[in-house]
Amino acid sequence: MSFARIALLAAALGLSACNTGPRAYIYAGGSQASVQRTISVPRGSTASLGFAAKINPDCSRADSPDRVTLTQAPSQGRVEIRREAGYAYFRPANPRSRCNTQRVPGTKLFYHAGPNASGTDTFSYDWYSGSGGIAHVTVTVNIL
Repeated sequence: MSFARIALLAAALGLSACNTGPRAYIYAGGSQASVQRTISVPRGSTASLGFAAKINPDCSRADSPDRVTLTQAPSQGRVEIRREAGYAYFRPANPRSRCNTQRVPGTKLFYHAGPNASGTDTFSYDWYSGSGGIAHVTVTVNIL
């Protein structure tokens, strides 16, 4: 069984937003992680929630991609999940770290605050790695 790390970059800085929270790493073989995040977003703005990539050492997409499922929708905005290229981060000891300087295929998440939103909003999603791990993520949004 391979225990290669699948990095979930939960702490990427967002567009027009401030994010706080840890980077979550989930491993193959059915491990699970729970992550609590807090972000601040001006009403009517979009925040990048992060980027994750499951790639081969040559920087190409791995055979079993990650999957993201929204488990609790926000009440004052919407969450967008897109498959697109971005910049991943792998620790220097990982053979994939040479891919950190180029765009690689992956998944990006965004939160779009409604134009009349105010106060706080909350939503949750599950990030399933292609190798059996799951990150359960709950996000609290402070709307500015």
